[in-house]
Amino acid sequence: MGRKLLSEGGPLGVKSLGNDRYSMSIEIPPDEEGRTARQCPDADCSPGYFKVKLSTNVRAGQKSAYCPYCGHSAEASDFATLEQLRYAEELVTREVRKGFDRLVTDALGLGASGSRKLGGGFLSIEVSYKPETHPPVWRPFEDEVRRDVTCPNCTLDQTVFGLATWCAGCGEDIFLVHVAAELAVTRLMLNDVPRRRELFGKRVAAKDLENCLEDAVSIFEASTKAVVRRALIVRGESQEQIEAHFKKIGNSFQNIKRTRSQLQDLFGFDLGSGAKLDGLSCSFEKRHPVTHNLGVIDRKYLERVQAAEREGREVTIAGSDVEWLLETIQETLTVLHSGLIRNPR
Repeated sequence: MGRKLLSEGGPLGVKSLGNDRYSMSIEIPPDEEGRTARQCPDADCSPGYFKVKLSTNVRAGQKSAYCPYCGHSAEASDFATLEQLRYAEELVTREVRKGFDRLVTDALGLGASGSRKLGGGFLSIEVSYKPETHPPVWRPFEDEVRRDVTCPNCTLDQTVFGLATWCAGCGEDIFLVHVAAELAVTRLMLNDVPRRRELFGKRVAAKDLENCLEDAVSIFEASTKAVVRRALIVRGESQEQIEAHFKKIGNSFQNIKRTRSQLQDLFGFDLGSGAKLDGLSCSFEKRHPVTHNLGVIDRKYLERVQAAEREGREVTIAGSDVEWLLETIQETLTVLHSGLIRNPR
């Protein structure tokens, strides 16, 4: 029996299947944090790229995986990234080249020196074979993804771009977990304000509070957009229709009054009323002088909030106000998610 192209075993766990067919097992190296990159098989999914820490999923042996952005379900192996496929292909190619070099060396009867002398006397021939140097196979070069969240259902530690919806491990809707994680980051910055006040003074502390307020409003706006987009998709609207809606929406979700109006027009949904929404509205309005006027109160702000504050003075933002804002945003988004998202993935 002739020698086979590939030797069984080795780092790739080569197994002969007969008829010059082989199986191999290639382990994809994780990044420095132990996360493995994944790419949604659906070419239309954007951004489609995420990472998971495989060892954290308590549902061991689960065959299906899910895209956290579009909910697409497929076998876990279907979520390989282009870099991982490149890495696997180069490993296999290197193994095949090594096998070919061994076959040629054996066929020509070459020794360890890679050469053999045939004949003798006046006529001799030296046969030699020098295999090419096999280039190194570089580990996959993957993108950096910064938003980490742990699924409360299967405990999978996963990292995504923006606000995702589904758990990559079990497929459950964990959108509000992503929202809570974003709010928690702002809360950490808020809790650090007293220390920074001691180190850098009142102006830096005031700027930190302003940044926390702006971040809170941005989280509300981005989260509301995500819920509305998903609700429109569930309703069966086309991509063109959805984009037309968002062109009309503009920056409405930076304002509570306009948010309520848009939700009513689009879905007949009432976000509610009362002291909490009024307080939310006033907090959101503080974003205008902070963003556009270095925190200085102008006439436009006073006309919107009907406050007793004085024009030309700086808007007042307390740490307790921002903490209340973060809690109320989370409550409001929970109501919105429950009211608009009624259908499963």
